[in-house]
Amino acid sequence: MDQKVKPEDLIDITKDRSHAPFAELTLQENENIDTYLEKKGLLKNMNLTFADVVQPEQYSNIWSRSHIQDFDSKLVSSVVLKTPFTSANMESVTGVELAVAMEREGGFGFIPQTLDIEEKEEMIERIKRSNSANIEKPLTISPLSILRDAKEVMNRFNIYTLIVIDESGCPMGVLSGRDWRYETNDAKFVYDLLPERKLIFARSNISLNDAAIILKNNRVEKLPLVDAKGKLSGLITAHGLFYTMRHPRATRDGKGRFLVAGSIGVAKKDDLSDLPKLYDEVRRQLAVGATFILIDTARAFSINMWVTVEMVKRNFPGVSIIAGNVSTPKGAKFLFELGVDCVKVGQGSGSRCLTRHVGTGIPQISAIAKCSVIAREYEKTLIADGGMKTPGDFANAIVAGANTTMSGSAFIITEESSAKAQPDKSGRKVKIYSGAASYTEQDKRLARGDLDAMRRPEGFTEQVYVVGNTRERFQDLLGGLRSSLSYYGVSNLDELREKAVFELQSQAGRSEGLKE
Repeated sequence: MDQKVKPEDLIDITKDRSHAPFAELTLQENENIDTYLEKKGLLKNMNLTFADVVQPEQYSNIWSRSHIQDFDSKLVSSVVLKTPFTSANMESVTGVELAVAMEREGGFGFIPQTLDIEEKEEMIERIKRSNSANIEKPLTISPLSILRDAKEVMNRFNIYTLIVIDESGCPMGVLSGRDWRYETNDAKFVYDLLPERKLIFARSNISLNDAAIILKNNRVEKLPLVDAKGKLSGLITAHGLFYTMRHPRATRDGKGRFLVAGSIGVAKKDDLSDLPKLYDEVRRQLAVGATFILIDTARAFSINMWVTVEMVKRNFPGVSIIAGNVSTPKGAKFLFELGVDCVKVGQGSGSRCLTRHVGTGIPQISAIAKCSVIAREYEKTLIADGGMKTPGDFANAIVAGANTTMSGSAFIITEESSAKAQPDKSGRKVKIYSGAASYTEQDKRLARGDLDAMRRPEGFTEQVYVVGNTRERFQDLLGGLRSSLSYYGVSNLDELREKAVFELQSQAGRSEGLKE
């Protein structure tokens, strides 16, 4: 981090932030919320959650559930997911493997904000490179390096190929797995391992369609790109190029790369002395390829979030910001007024969250519904974070007004989640699922120096069974969404959000349906 950066370089430290001048809802906004609740069949004077509501069926002209294929969901204005599922930014849930698996299926994985910046940088780089069609900064090696050095780089990023460049940065060859896999001498120079075959390359402005023709005609897997001076400027891979054919819902940009959200916490010191560190984290994550930034704290309706958003908006203009968590329309309005593009809604609703034990938090269906009114007024988006246990709950979060959903419990049980799998006494695979504010996670943060002292836990740790891979989990959740849409006679999530309404149910009614 540049030690010369001071808080006053990043924001206006003379501004009075003792009161939020725009947090109060207007009379019109309160009326709009009441109107929306009435339209949705929700109560104005009682907060409700998933167990309290049900969707009544409507006439359906859909012949078969299988005809429903449109699950497009807006994350931020510039990013539309092909499915409405994102994984929670929790250390036991989302790592590189799950983030890639989520995006492969059309969802999104948020990396934890609690990790060291070096870990986050590496995660972003690995996600961006994974199955990418067009890599802007391919990994390279000098011809005078030895094989041991090359293996260290490849092992770090879980790849098998490096571009060999000379001193001027021009590509000399492609060192692929078939060139080194059976070599037993790790001290051998990379130059001696390069094949004699002619290097095939192209100019950096080539289209993906033209690149596909070159790859096919020359039967090569990697196509280095060069600029006008012949220096390496990118790499197109056959594996990434044809990835869309195998995974048509994959969350990728125009160059065939997975998207990544950088993540940070909020300023915690009233002298703002920790603001330069947050600035440095944002700068470094954007530099390695983060598409947008998640600012995450359990208490987003706060001065801590205010100064953090101000810092990001002032120093990184144009970068989309996702922020949370809040559970009231006042909290949502506060964030949207700050310039946040997407708000995360949910306090105490997560399956490993104990925030409600301190008396705070609004039951999730009502929280989503009320906050969604504010989101629409600002033409922004909403993530329903937590509380969803069944496919029907995910559908109901969207009916209430969410654009997308976030869950830890739905994806910790996959093979790809970051928690280590181990067998229990019966031989079944289990993982340890830790709430973000649990003693377990606080211990990790204390060891890293990211926490001053242990606090009363607002989360807990529990053992869960692994039930399959992420693809199978998505198939189950999408199958549930298809059924929901078909019973309501709509063909996409926008129609479900607009047309579906709730009716209240008793606990006995809930038990009757779920066989509790």
